[in-house]
Amino acid sequence: MSEDNDSERVAFWKKNFLGDTYRGLDAAAEEEDPSHPQDFTKEGLDAKEVVLCLSKSIVSLVSSVDGKPLFGCTGTVVNHVGSETWILTSATLVRKPGTDHDAYKADEVKIEVLLDNKRSINGRLAMCNLQYNIAVVTIELQFGLPIVALNDPPEYYSILGRPVVAVGRDSKSQVLLVRHGNMIRKRSKLDCSELLLCTCPVSKTFIGGLVMDFERRIIGISFFGEDTTPVMPIEIVSRCLKHFKKFRTLKLPCLCIRGHAVHSLELRSLEILCLNFPELSCGIGIVVDQISGESPENFGGIEAGDIICSIDGVVLHSLAQLTAMLLDKFFAMKSEKTMVLQAVMRRPRDNSKFVAMLNIWENSSVECSNSFSNRWPLL
Repeated sequence: MSEDNDSERVAFWKKNFLGDTYRGLDAAAEEEDPSHPQDFTKEGLDAKEVVLCLSKSIVSLVSSVDGKPLFGCTGTVVNHVGSETWILTSATLVRKPGTDHDAYKADEVKIEVLLDNKRSINGRLAMCNLQYNIAVVTIELQFGLPIVALNDPPEYYSILGRPVVAVGRDSKSQVLLVRHGNMIRKRSKLDCSELLLCTCPVSKTFIGGLVMDFERRIIGISFFGEDTTPVMPIEIVSRCLKHFKKFRTLKLPCLCIRGHAVHSLELRSLEILCLNFPELSCGIGIVVDQISGESPENFGGIEAGDIICSIDGVVLHSLAQLTAMLLDKFFAMKSEKTMVLQAVMRRPRDNSKFVAMLNIWENSSVECSNSFSNRWPLL
């Protein structure tokens, strides 16, 4: 591309995409988000082109309690149901300050939804789940707001390193915000074992917004971290929405096991593991880090350090895949509150192989109510 064409491309984005914000970006927002929002590198311009088609579906949400501002973040239009339009966002929008596991109820919090055309609409909290840090806010039906389809990516797709884009909408200027980076194969420091990580340099404004690749495949929704950006996989988010649409609640599985994917191991650890179990060399399996203090028989004798290779014949490559599979099984259940699954295991401690029967509860049961609840601290 010639220098003249590059200049024309930059001029186009300044005039048509960024509007007057290029001349007068809110100083407070700029101070909070020092990652140079006016990115006119080739990668930055490509990222803007990727998200432009979604701009009408990306909104800003601002919550307040008793007239005092609580939080502002990003949301995405994901459905039109009856007389309502659904907006997917982060439960951080309504979480009570200074608490890990408590959020305001719908009648305790006021939510303002700011659209792409700078119009403001009152929203209502319809669903909040602190385990996976997602929420649904509803507004009066707006057919003019396109729905973003939340489809599963191809198998193994989300665990591969690839360029991605994080999307947000600023609550002050109400302009679309874009950051680009890469998916990375590391473990999040947060409690939630299913989280992915990317290097998009986001601010807290991006919380609840989409992370997508340059082919416009949705990877998940973003949170906020110091060095990397945690991403809740779309496989989990979409199934939570499916549960809520059918049951008006979430039937969440409680496995009471924390772990991490084999592919996220350091190379040296992976090498030692594969010497004894060559079949794991392609990165399949989940390493068990921690087991709840419930009765050991509920976990079929599984110990910390064991590797879950498959569940009911399905080979595992990520925690997100396992959680999505369990959500599907609970969606299909009727009145049952528990299920028993067959897990094929490997035990590096003595190089043994065995089969374990796992008892899975619905998360609303007494056994799981206080077990392994995820926390989402804002650093």
